[in-house]
Amino acid sequence: MSAAVTPRCSDEKHSNVTFIDDSLAKPAELSSDNLETNPVLEITHKEDSLLSFKRPTDDNHNSVKDLAHLNHASPIGLDERGANNAVGRILHNCGNQANHCLPCLVCSTSPDEKTKPLAPRAATFKKRASFKLSFKRREGQPSSTILSPRSILQRPTAGSQVSCCPAEKRIPESWSRIPPNTFKVRGKNFIRDKKKEHSPNYAAFYPFGVDVFYSPRKIDHIARFVQLPPFPSSGGIPPILVVNLQVPLYPAAIFQNEYNGEGLSLVFYFKLSDNFEKELPIQFQQNIKRIVDGEIEKIKSFPLDTSAPFRERLKILGRVVNVEDLNFGATEKKLMNNYNEKPVLSRPQHEFYRGENYFEIDLDIHRFSFIARKGFEAFHDRLKSCVFDFGLTIQGNKPEDLPECMLCCIRLNEIDFRNCHQLQV
Repeated sequence: MSAAVTPRCSDEKHSNVTFIDDSLAKPAELSSDNLETNPVLEITHKEDSLLSFKRPTDDNHNSVKDLAHLNHASPIGLDERGANNAVGRILHNCGNQANHCLPCLVCSTSPDEKTKPLAPRAATFKKRASFKLSFKRREGQPSSTILSPRSILQRPTAGSQVSCCPAEKRIPESWSRIPPNTFKVRGKNFIRDKKKEHSPNYAAFYPFGVDVFYSPRKIDHIARFVQLPPFPSSGGIPPILVVNLQVPLYPAAIFQNEYNGEGLSLVFYFKLSDNFEKELPIQFQQNIKRIVDGEIEKIKSFPLDTSAPFRERLKILGRVVNVEDLNFGATEKKLMNNYNEKPVLSRPQHEFYRGENYFEIDLDIHRFSFIARKGFEAFHDRLKSCVFDFGLTIQGNKPEDLPECMLCCIRLNEIDFRNCHQLQV
């Protein structure tokens, strides 16, 4: 092949790619005055030459023997010029088909053309011009819009990648603290009236840092690879909550064999509230302990009662704040209005890890449904212009669990994932 295809280029999708040397594009360079000697291509260089088989006469039999003799004389056969001269002599001396001997080729070109070689680069021009390579991106391969990270970080300080700013300033590529009561959750009488209300204005954990890491593969239990602050433990709940939002950057597919590949880790770090025991209801405190401890609860159902992990009650709240600034079309606006800030249970696309002084929740968007993935994929290019609020709560299925309270919440301001670094794991 005249041109090498690098792995990065092979990731891009092209229908037809033609390799043409610009230096060969000028017709003047193909003239006979510019041709250099090349004995390998002396027989013919016309693309439309017609080759026909004819039998040589007895007069040419000696020439055939000479050719065979030359072929046996060299351990590697004829050299290029000797072979071409011998073949040229056979082709020139062929006559009628009266006798039977070795077949020969009759070339339609003149003897002058046969002895005039092509330039080495000109000889491959037509091959290059007609050579086309089609690239087809396989399922699971990274998107061509993703840029390589600038550097690889080894055990960075938690929260050192994204700066903090007040919510009212809205500085790009930053995060902000937001009041918990900006989210709507199940109200006190939800079981009876199905109404949602603003959450109480307190949360179990408050943010202290955000990191955005690029990764060729998903990073599970990411807290192992960063330096967390030494907050002291108090009671049965770890002082640090780590939320690892695993975002895919490769195309979604209906029939997907593997839910892993190039993506981002949006890592949020939260600290246990100083007023945890004073502000939060006792029932909500106990529910948090049940999630941390991985308890199993009994669920009443027909015809028999069943059991399920209490962690399956974990619920995600997400909303785009600046919908009007993102230039959505009519259909996109309708979908955004219908699904923006709509809560969704994280099960079964979640994993939990507990460390010495932290509790980590991994939310795996790689394993979300195809429709959800396609909707999020169309949103990739708008991430750098998006103001996004994220929160977690515990779903209240009983009157004593209501109203729902916020486990944690945070705001991301126009994060450009193309500027993020890669984390060494």
